[in-house]
Amino acid sequence: MQKRTDKAIRQIFYYIGLVLVFEIENLFIPGKYNMHSPIDDMIPFVPIFVIPYFLWYLFLIGTGVYFLLKSREDLRKTFLSINLCMLTAIIIYALFPSYQLLRPAVYGGDIFSQWVRILQSFDSNTCVCPSLHVAVCISLYAGIINCGRFNNKPGIKIFALVLTIMICISTVFIKQHSVIDLAAGILLGIAAYIYVYRFKGK
Repeated sequence: MQKRTDKAIRQIFYYIGLVLVFEIENLFIPGKYNMHSPIDDMIPFVPIFVIPYFLWYLFLIGTGVYFLLKSREDLRKTFLSINLCMLTAIIIYALFPSYQLLRPAVYGGDIFSQWVRILQSFDSNTCVCPSLHVAVCISLYAGIINCGRFNNKPGIKIFALVLTIMICISTVFIKQHSVIDLAAGILLGIAAYIYVYRFKGK
């Protein structure tokens, strides 16, 4: 039990370290490859989607705290999956430095548009493909649906699924990511899920 506990806590520290590395990359690696698809031009800027975009942070913290208190093994698996996504993305950003030019030139005066403006004023438009917002969200959802404590609680699983979908699509509706980044993030999240829950986690 103690060994499993140590492994779970260790994954949390790994995650913090990877976040720091990502932030450094985000500041100092200039974008080289523009992520753009014709589909992006058909997707409107919908600032109210900044709400589910920020719910990602509550999703991450809430899931982490719950597993920390109730199931260290699920904490270990969930953050192992997240860390694999983080590490893979960090390597990709270094080898394939991406950026996007989808952000609006002018923001509306409503609170949601201004919220997006503030977010994008300090969040670089580089290191965008794959979307870590998406990949990590999928890892959180995978952790929930594979947690034995939720086997007889379909409502929680449905809520987590809806939240995951809303967070993922929010990345393109607030022009934080291209659909290319979204698709790459989904693939990365699924790959981490397969490794952790079908191979490594057994």
